[in-house]
Parts: sequence; structure tokens; C-alpha cells
Amino acid sequence: MLRHPWQLALSVLGISIGVAVIVAVDLANSSARKAFLLSMDAVTGEATHQVIGGPRGVDESVYVQLRTAAGFDRVAPVVEGRVSIDGVDLDLLGVDLFAEASIRTFTQQVDDDAAETLFRDFLVEPGSATLAEGTAAELGLTVGDTFSLSSGGKQFAGQLVAVFPDAESAALDRLMTVDIATAQEWLGQAGWLSRIDVRIDDGDKATLARLEAALPNGVAVFDAEGRTRTTADLSAAFMTNLTAMSLLALLVGLFLIYNSVSFSVLQRRKLIGILRALGVTRRQVLALVLGEAAVLGTLAAVLGVGLGIVLGDELLSLVSRSINDLYFRVSVTDVFVERASVAKGLIAGIGASLAAAAVPAIEATGFQPRLAMTRSALEVGARSVVPAVAVAGSVVMLLAGLILIGSGRSLVAGLTAVFLLILGFALCIPLFVRVVSLRVAPLAGRIGRSGAKLAVAGVAASLSRTGVAIVALAVAVSATIGVSVMVDSFRGSVSSWLDQTLRADIYTGVRRGSFDPDLLSDIVSLPEVEAYSTSRSASIESANGETRVLVIDMAPEAYAGTELIDADPALVWPAWESENAILVSEPYAYQQRTVPGDAVELRTDTGETAFQVLATYKSYDASGSAVLMSRATFDRHFRDDGIDSIGLYLVDGADPDALIDRIRSLSDGRQELMLNSNAKIRELSLEIFDQTFVITDVLYWLAIGVALIGILSSMLALQLENGREQGLLRALGMTPAQVGGMITAQTGFIGILSGLASIPLGVVMAYVLIEVINRRAFGWQIDMVIAPGILLSAVLFAFLSALVAGLYPAWRAGRTQPALAMREE
Repeated sequence: MLRHPWQLALSVLGISIGVAVIVAVDLANSSARKAFLLSMDAVTGEATHQVIGGPRGVDESVYVQLRTAAGFDRVAPVVEGRVSIDGVDLDLLGVDLFAEASIRTFTQQVDDDAAETLFRDFLVEPGSATLAEGTAAELGLTVGDTFSLSSGGKQFAGQLVAVFPDAESAALDRLMTVDIATAQEWLGQAGWLSRIDVRIDDGDKATLARLEAALPNGVAVFDAEGRTRTTADLSAAFMTNLTAMSLLALLVGLFLIYNSVSFSVLQRRKLIGILRALGVTRRQVLALVLGEAAVLGTLAAVLGVGLGIVLGDELLSLVSRSINDLYFRVSVTDVFVERASVAKGLIAGIGASLAAAAVPAIEATGFQPRLAMTRSALEVGARSVVPAVAVAGSVVMLLAGLILIGSGRSLVAGLTAVFLLILGFALCIPLFVRVVSLRVAPLAGRIGRSGAKLAVAGVAASLSRTGVAIVALAVAVSATIGVSVMVDSFRGSVSSWLDQTLRADIYTGVRRGSFDPDLLSDIVSLPEVEAYSTSRSASIESANGETRVLVIDMAPEAYAGTELIDADPALVWPAWESENAILVSEPYAYQQRTVPGDAVELRTDTGETAFQVLATYKSYDASGSAVLMSRATFDRHFRDDGIDSIGLYLVDGADPDALIDRIRSLSDGRQELMLNSNAKIRELSLEIFDQTFVITDVLYWLAIGVALIGILSSMLALQLENGREQGLLRALGMTPAQVGGMITAQTGFIGILSGLASIPLGVVMAYVLIEVINRRAFGWQIDMVIAPGILLSAVLFAFLSALVAGLYPAWRAGRTQPALAMREE
């Protein structure tokens, strides 16, 4: 290895990238999850249970009842929400310091100078707030500073009266603590609590039963830790998919390690034959090859772990942004380097190296000493096993199909089937390469004479080397096809859905808040407004998790914007408006196994109520699993008159842009609104969609990088391996340019074969990603569309990539000195 430093470097780099991607994704996923859990644990404190109400929260009279009449002393009221200061989003925690001692300790553990006055400031000074020291520094605030914050589109004044000294605690990052009355004012929650935290001793079932009996209809008690874990688990499917993408890079790296170890065996084939003739046993040869692979894998794995930690920092922002957009808010700036992630990387790197080296290691022990000294024996053996390998690949693909059919809705089983499909198809590629190369070689000879014929035929003649390189590039390119077709199809489905759903001319809403009723009345009374729809997003919790309810008061034109999949709209809409009935989104129907006619139990202000499912509607909403309820039905069961957004339908001839300007003037100084036209909403939605898949792009480009390294190392190996042949060609009169051109033609042909082989695998991969993986992970039904441009660009990309990877080997081959190349010791 030390005599061939480039070969060593390429081998180490290839497997290192595979390990780095695994470690980086694992660290980013675990860091985001850990940051969320730390934050929730800090906010939850010693609470074992939480009293939860309806969409608006818990009436504060319930807390008074529990504290006084029911005699519970270890309870604390909480008001939670989101605010922003200078564009920086913060979690707001409103607490009652008198009740906090038994639940949370950090709310009172401020710096010593402020400890004595904290109670007084919270009770007396309006807008008094505390922050973590690091967050205060990020905002440029020091104790005593005043600030302006935005909440629900309105501006409020606050003052930083203390900071939490534990600046290193990620749990308190971007958390603002205020008195509960201040939080109610800022969030528009006067008279309401977000929840009531309760501390009950382990095993004290009597106290828990007494608590449940003391609660009114519409209010329930839930396990605090269970609520946190359920929320964290929302992103499990997203993180599983990222992990699968990271394994793709390692899978491509496997072929590279195989290439490297196989070539090191080939280089010393004669030496191994001599050693065997001198009495070295097969077991000793096997130990020699596997020992070298273990050393190589260990070196690459250690380097990969280091690269993974660096890459994890970069991926963390992409992962956390996607989680924030789709699931829950997480504030995390630093990667938590966990032993488990490092161990996974080391095991993957070393294990992959040994697994990939096993075949050439066993092969090195399998020949008789005399045959081991001949190059032809290897290729004869390689050609003889190609049909058997293809049969094995077909069996593996059949097994993948059986897993897909028999695994129900298991996401892990689906991903396992994807990898088996890739592996099975990869095993069939060498046979494809041999057949095509032998058929194309005569044609290449007629077109490009002997050099072209030698280049094409050489691919089949050196199948033990070229086959693996083609497999590595084909697998990597097929991943780009599969993911590109999936994303392109998904984007097309989302775009069509937006075109149908966005019926209003203008959409206006309040960021994390409700409309001021007077402002809403003024807007809908404008002469340019012919009709309007209102919407409200609410959450209803149960022991099985959270149900998202979309509350809509539809304008006549809005009904057509909701596509019903399995029912007649003429029958559904009247019943939906007048009865205790709901529609369920396609993801909800899939995940909850719900069909029209079923009943869904929801906890309302009057107790558990059954709502009949009338139909399933198509939805690609970011939080797609939801139920759709009419405003009239919602108002019958919940005390919550809030409105998040409205859609305005304009009279003929009205100018949307002019009306947007007029509404901005109308709301100026009253409430900050988000105002966008139909077209702008569509544009913003697709931008968010594209951002969500940035991390996927990063991962499969890394896999492509590993494959290119494989092509380069393979061509260098071939150039070294065929040195005598190239020297003989030079001696027979072939010029350096002709030799270099032959190598270039060979790499170009390898690229074309890789591109062609990647198309069927990529299309099958796209189908499984769309119909199985996305369906099982998120419940979406996507219309698969294959754009010819994606397939053509994949073949072109493989061709150009192979050409670039072959430039250096071609240059080296052109410089071959005939006498030196043909010399034998």
C-alpha cells in the first residue's frame, strides 16, 4: 500500500466518506432530538402529569379549583407560546413563581444580583422577563435593558430583569420566562392557561384518580413524559429516511473497498502464488488479506468519524430547519457527539471493509500455486461465476419483492427491501456489462478501428475490475434518478394540489396568533371583498397523541378547492356543515386506517364526542395528518372563537395588489398581518418544499462522490494491471495519443454502461420510494411522473463523470515506456 500512495488514499477516502455521512446524519438526528428532549425536560421540570384542555387551553378557574377546593399543592399553572425579538423566535414560558418551587427550579435560579428582586419585578414591573445568558448575548441584551417583542402581530414592551447563569445549557436556549399574567397579555390568553403541571409520587394511583375526578368535562390529565416522547416521535420517519440515504453512501463505498482489496490481491497474485508454493497455508493468506483490510478499514473509519463530526455541524442546520418546518420547534446550535454514533461509524467502516474484502481474500486462497501466478486464471474465474452471480441477484430482488408484499406498513421493512433491490440489481450488472461489451466491440471496431475495439472489448476482458466500478457508479446514479423522480413527482403533485386548493384571490393571516375581531370586521367589509373564508388550526390531545383539526368556514367558491377522494361532494358538504361530521386527510386516513362511515372520538369541551367520517380529502399540508371540521360544528363543541387566517374573494375587476396595500394601511398600528396573493402563496409553498429536500440532495451527491473515487481507482488499477499490454501496443507502433485515447474511450464506455444500467434500477427505486417508503412514512399518495430529461441527464452525467475520472489514468497510460512496461524480473 505504501508503494502505491494514490491507491491507498483513494481507498481510505472512499470508505471515509461513507462512514462520515452515516456519522453526520446520526449526529444531526440525535442532536436535534436530544436538544428537543432536554428543552422539554427542563420546561416540564419535576412534573409527572399535565392537565390539558381543548384547543384554547384550560380555564384558569380549573387551577383555582384544584389548588383550593381539591387541595392539590404540587400544581403549577403554565402559559406557553411563541414571540420574536428582532426576528429571532423565542419560546415564551409564563409561570407563577409562588407555585414553581415543587415543579421547576431553573425559573428562580438567576444570577445572585437579581435573585432578591426577581419576585418583586415579576409581580410589580410590567413586561419583566428572564433569559438564558447565551440567548441574551445573542440578542444584545443585558440586565436592565428594555426591548420590543412581537406576539400575534402586535408589539409589546419588555425588560430583561435577570439571566440564567447556566449559559452552556442547551435546554434553556431561546427560552424567555415571564410572569403568567404577562404571558396571558402578550399571547391574548386572558383567563386561560396552556396547561397545569402536576407532580404526583410514583405509584400514587389514588391521588391520580382524585385528580381525574376533580377535572371538568373537556379537561384531561396526561403523563408528562409520554407527551414529550410522542411529540419527539413525530420526526421518526423523517430521521429514518435520512439514515437510509446515509447508508447508500456506505453501500457505494463497499464496492470501492472491494475494488481496492481486490486490486491489492491482484498486484501480488504472483507473490501469493510463490508464497503458496513455498508452504504458506491458505489460512495464512486469508489472514494476511483480511488483516490488511481491517487496518485499512480502521484507518478509514477513524478518519470518517472525524469528517462526520465536521459534516454533522453542517447537516444539523438542514435537519433542524426541516424539523422546525414539519414537526416541532427545536433550537440546537452544537452537535452532541455521542459514543453510540461514533461506535456506529467505526463498526460500519471496519465491518464494510472486512465484508468487501472477504470475496477477494477467499479467492486469493482458492487457486493452486501455479494458477495463482497467471492473470488469465482470474478473468476466467470471474467470467465463469458471472451467470451464477446474476441468478443470485435475481433471487435477492425476488426476496425484496416478497418483503414489500408481506411487510404490511413497516417502514424499516420497506427500506430493507430497497437495499435488497439495489444489491440484487448490482449483482446482475456484470452479466449485462459482459453481454453488451461483447456485442458492441465489433461495431466499435468498424467505427473507430482497433483502438476502439480494444477499449470496448477490454471492459469485458477485465470484468473483475470494470464490473465493480460500473456497479458503484450505476448504483450512485440510480439513486439520483430515484430521488429526482420522487421529488419531481412529489413537487408536481403538490403544485397541482396548490392550484386546486388556493381559490381565494388574497390570503391574510396572523403569525402565531388570532385576528383582532374589529380589524377582521373592517377587512371583510371592504367594498372590493365579495366573499371570504376563515380558518383556524387547533390541536386536540388524547392518550394516543395529538389530533390536528382544521376549522374552516367556507365561502361558496371554496368547496371546489377541497378534492374529495372517496365520496360524492354533493352529498358530503351539506352533512359536513350541519352534522357532527368531519373529513379526514389522506395521510390521516392511511395512518389511522380510517374510511368513510367510521367514527372518530375527539375530546370536546362537553366530553368525548364521536364525529362521523364523511370522506377523505387530498392534502399535502406540511402537517398533513389532520381532520377538517366546519366552523359551525366546531363552535358547538369548543369555546374558541379564534381565527388564524382568512381568504378573500374579490369582486370582478378588483386589483389584488391595490387591496393588499389598502389592508396594510388599515392594519398599520393595530396588528401586523401576513398578506399574500394567490400566486405568491403558491410560490412560497414550493420554495419551502424545495428547501425540505436540500439535505437529500447533499446526501446523494456525497454518494456520487464516492462512486467517482471508485471509477478513478478502478481505471488507475487497470492502467497498472495492463501495463505490459499497453507497453506491447506502444512497441507495435501505437502512439501515446492513441493509447491515451483508448483508455479515454474505455472510461467513456464504462460511463455509458453505468448510465444505462442505472435507469431501470433508478425507476424501480423511484416507484418504491413513492408507493412504499413515502406512503408508509407520511401517508401521502403521489402521482409518479418520469420526465425523460431526468433519465437522459443521468446517462450524460455518468458518461461525463467517467470521462473526467479517466483523464489521469489515460495520461499515465500515454506516457508508458514500452521497454520498462514489458520487462519481467
